[in-house]
Parts: sequence; C-alpha cells; structure tokens
Amino acid sequence: MSTAEGRQGGSAAGSRREAAPPRRGEAGPGRSVIRIGHFEFLNGYPLYYGLEKGEGWGCFELVRGVPTMLNGMLLAGRLDISPVSSIEYAAHPERLLLFPSTSITADGAVDSIRLISKRPIDEIGSVALTGQSATSVVLLKILLGQRYGLRPDYSALSGSVEAALESGLDAVLLIGDQALEAYYRGDWQLSYDLGELWKEFTGLPMVFALWAVRRRFFEARPDETQEVQDRLLHSLQYCRSHWGEVVEAAARQYPFSPVLLGSYFAKLGYDLSEDCRLGLKEFFRRAAAIGEVGQVPRLEFV
Repeated sequence: MSTAEGRQGGSAAGSRREAAPPRRGEAGPGRSVIRIGHFEFLNGYPLYYGLEKGEGWGCFELVRGVPTMLNGMLLAGRLDISPVSSIEYAAHPERLLLFPSTSITADGAVDSIRLISKRPIDEIGSVALTGQSATSVVLLKILLGQRYGLRPDYSALSGSVEAALESGLDAVLLIGDQALEAYYRGDWQLSYDLGELWKEFTGLPMVFALWAVRRRFFEARPDETQEVQDRLLHSLQYCRSHWGEVVEAAARQYPFSPVLLGSYFAKLGYDLSEDCRLGLKEFFRRAAAIGEVGQVPRLEFV
C-alpha cells in the first residue's frame, strides 16, 4: 500500500546495507523481466554505474532514452519503473508512485540545463525549446514569466543552436550533454544556468527528475519494486564510495575530462531530502499558476 507525502523516505534503504542485497536470480515462472528506464544523459551516470558493473540485480532490462521518450514509455506501460520528468509526474499522479529516496536534483547551478541567448535574459522575445525535457521547458517558462515578467514566443528547436540564433530567434534552451558541450566548449556571449536562476528566485533546490513505478505494476509486484529501489540505492552508494573510479569510467565514454566531470557530478544530488521536496512542491505550485498542470499533486510514495 502506498503512503502519502508525510512518510519520510530519507536514504534508509541504502544505508541499511553495506553489502549488496542478496540476488534473486532470474524471473520466476510467469514473471516477466522488469523493464527499467535509463536516462541516457550524463547526469544519470552515477545512478546506473553500479548496476552495470554487476552491483545491481540481474533480473531487469535497462531501456535507454531521453526524458520525454521514457516519460511516454512509462505512461504507456512499456516500462515498469523509470526516472520521470518532475512535471510529468505532476500531470499523472494517479498513475504513478514515487521512490522516496531518489531524484536528480541541483541546489543551484547544474551546468546541463542552459539558456543560450543573444540578448540579456530580461529582453528575450523568442526562444527555441528542446524537445528532450518537459520539466526544463516548464522551468524556463516559470522563470521568464514570473521572475522577469516576459511572455516570449516559443517554438521547437529543429536544428543547431547556431542556425536557430541566426534565424532571428533570441535564445535556445538546451539540456543534457548538448548543454554541457555548449557550456564547456561553446563561445556564447550569454549563457544562463536554469538551476542557478531557480535557486536565486526561490531559495530552494530544483528537482528535475523523480523515480516512479506504475501503480498497477507496484500492486502486482510490490516486493520486486522494493528490491529495484534497494538495488538502485546500493548502486548509488557504491558510486559515492568509488567516486574516482566513476569519474574515470565516465571520461572513457563521454567527451569531457575527468576534471570537468568531477565538477559536474559534484553539482548534482540524487536524494529526495525535505528541502528537495519543498523545492518540488514550489515548482508544482508555480507550474499550476501558469497553467502547465491542472493542480498541485500530492507526493505519494511506494
């Protein structure tokens, strides 16, 4: 049975165990392999590294994709458990339950959610939006509308950043590895970090993604859902205690130096602390105020 937001998830499931929880082996008779979403962006790397090294449970299939793709697959029943954009949970709370101790969060600058602009942010009149993240799009609309009093024209980003800006658009919203490339290697006159702008505006962390399970799956397989959560927390615990190894491994897969990767990972949080929950509720409240969600949802956990 799920519990409402008063439950304190903390990180107890991860701290209970120093060794990995015992494996259950293959799926039992009549039990399908659990389909788990995997953000293909660098920000999810520390959550999955331990699983992929064999520190996790072998009875699952990892399905990689960008956030908007995984959101759709989870809601369509093509995934059982997945990270989900915060705004997508707000739109469908009746169909999902949250893991109480896992998120992708920044308490200030995040580097990988960026607005590249030709104009100062308070003069922007048009923006091309990435199609890869629903939460970042809503966050930008909140900041431009509520902090700067702007109502710019929005359109979908269909080509390169350079082409969009040369076409007459004032700014481009980028996320993930593309945003990191633009930040670390680009030569842009103006570049704004949305995590930093949110922190300045509200004083709270920004929760970009949550981990969720479909309610129907949880009702049918609660013990296995809990085991996935425990394995995920153990993977994160492993990464925290082998940080140098994680950074070096990421540097072999992504086009960034260990120094840049270490700096980037240090900006990210993966817990769902009380401050993070306050930031999440504030984001939902402001999203509802601009009509991006119907109402502020309750946080319901497994």
